[in-house]
Amino acid sequence: SISYDIIDIDGVDNEILSKEILSNKDKRLDSNPLQSRYEDTELLKTKSSEKLMSKIDDVILKIDTHFYNHDIWAHIIEPKQSTMYHDHKTEKDGLSFVYYVTYPKDSGNLIFDFDVLGKRVYKSIEPKVGQLILFPTTIPHYTTRNVSDEIRISISGNYFLNI
Repeated sequence: SISYDIIDIDGVDNEILSKEILSNKDKRLDSNPLQSRYEDTELLKTKSSEKLMSKIDDVILKIDTHFYNHDIWAHIIEPKQSTMYHDHKTEKDGLSFVYYVTYPKDSGNLIFDFDVLGKRVYKSIEPKVGQLILFPTTIPHYTTRNVSDEIRISISGNYFLNI
């Protein structure tokens, strides 16, 4: 089985957060469209983003108080785009997260997909706006193509143990 958790986060103004993220869409983390960080942008420190991160911190710190936030970024997935197959592995094990700011119908599911002892493990998740999905940094994942006519926006990051 795949270890992941889905948590609804209340009290975040996703409409304002969406506008803030789109206002910064030219600050891509990689300018090469063939790289997996191409759809990633810097997340501005605003009241909205800090409120969301505080709520995510609360969730993570209930799991283990030794976790610390290592990095955070926003995804802007335009129509016809997808996120490439990747993981968030580093020298340390940790937790990755994705929070959905917008999720138009048919804008791409989150897919966990890997081999375990010669067997294919595959799980497709159709997220909802306001959902936080947590999973180990070692799990490879991608998103299916956005076949809607709208942009999908999410925020992702990693937490690692400080021990």
